[in-house]
Amino acid sequence: MDCHKIQTAELFRSMDRVRRAWHSVIPCDALSKSQFGTLLTIYHFQKTQHEDESPRPVKLSDLANSMSQSLPALSQRVKQLEDIGYVKRVPYPDDRRITGIELTDEGTEVLFLARDRFDGILSDASDHLGAETSERLIFLLNQLAEALELAVSHMGQNEEQKKS
Repeated sequence: MDCHKIQTAELFRSMDRVRRAWHSVIPCDALSKSQFGTLLTIYHFQKTQHEDESPRPVKLSDLANSMSQSLPALSQRVKQLEDIGYVKRVPYPDDRRITGIELTDEGTEVLFLARDRFDGILSDASDHLGAETSERLIFLLNQLAEALELAVSHMGQNEEQKKS
């Protein structure tokens, strides 16, 4: 086996270990990571408004775009969050035909609890690695993500060219 294949196999094994470890990290018992991410995004949407404005609900389409998720998948997750009382659907102020989404008080509370726990887990992992290694890891992970996105993009372009 050549060096390149050995490196590729080792990278795959390492990424799979990270994936399994990451999968076991849940923000709290009440939320999955995807639900946590959705609540956090809704919260940030509402916090980025002007201070003199009251918080506005978030349009589902805006939420889906910012999270790079399909509307049906996100709608299903919002429905789950609504069923457990963490978000509510409300008429959008500028257009009553549009339904907005906002956090409930309970949703805000569980979000803050989950965020604190999640921050604690990631801080412990970062402390274990040390500041310099953590910074280097973040840099390298961003480079890896960019390289993977580029490779997938090129693969898609090559497949399109073969079809032509």
